[in-house]
Amino acid sequence: MDQEIICDSLGIKDQYGGLRGEIIIGTNRILEEFVDPFGNRSWRTKFGEVLFKQSNIAPIGAYQHLFTKLFNFQFDDPQRTNLRVGDLNNDYQMRIGVNPQHYRHRDYIAETGTDPGTPVLGGINISGNDHIFGFMIGDGGAREDNITAIAPDYKRRLLYHPIPFRITDNPDDPKYDGRYYGKLTDLQGTTSFYIKRFETTSIYPHIVHAWVTDDPDEFSPVDESVFSSTSSVPIESYVEMLLKIDRGDGSEYFERLNATPRINELGLVSGWYNHEKADWEAIHLITHLTRSSLILGKNDRLEIIYRLYAR
Repeated sequence: MDQEIICDSLGIKDQYGGLRGEIIIGTNRILEEFVDPFGNRSWRTKFGEVLFKQSNIAPIGAYQHLFTKLFNFQFDDPQRTNLRVGDLNNDYQMRIGVNPQHYRHRDYIAETGTDPGTPVLGGINISGNDHIFGFMIGDGGAREDNITAIAPDYKRRLLYHPIPFRITDNPDDPKYDGRYYGKLTDLQGTTSFYIKRFETTSIYPHIVHAWVTDDPDEFSPVDESVFSSTSSVPIESYVEMLLKIDRGDGSEYFERLNATPRINELGLVSGWYNHEKADWEAIHLITHLTRSSLILGKNDRLEIIYRLYAR
């Protein structure tokens, strides 16, 4: 963990605003409680010992997805954008998850209000169920020396070299249910799972708003007075997720190559769950992080706090 780490961002705009992310790897995860402005119990996550902390970038597809959701466009609508980003499900990207010919989310073209007599709202092209749901790992984010990280690229649509969490001849095994997705089955009938869900519990994901401080041990959540405050101290807002790399994640891939298990890139992904296919469609890369290689032992397990910021 004491290897040189290279941090990259989109540039000055990404440093001071926009969509950005951060991962924190550590041990002895602690929920630090505080009381929100309504008197309710809230919390943020800390580690007893932080082993690694680094920011990532949000690539071009993330902003396409964000703008699409904000303005209620169909993703990659040629009348609304001059660039087609495409999905990781497509043949020219990864072919994981649901094949585009079986997509169902494009049928989601209208919503109705909850009040009686409310008319149909036409043109709702992206369901509320199209959201960030999991993450991917890869081994293409560092050079052969395992120390020099390759800078993430704003133009990328996928990781430099994604690797599957699991490879199996029995993808219907219940142990994969609800955890591993982004299936790709080869001609020999072997299935690889390229996406893992982050933890979805009563605790995670969780939104935090706090005053910015240079001291990571200081934490001051904002209360309702913030709306009338004249303070020049900035506020940061983030959603906190818990990612887990369990024993065996990625191991089958490296065993087949007879190579040392290593992870040096990670990214969040969004998509829409297709119940008929039991997998995700319209998968897009939302964030991308690269670092020096993290060598995984046979029984290693990692807990990762992933924060997605907007400021």
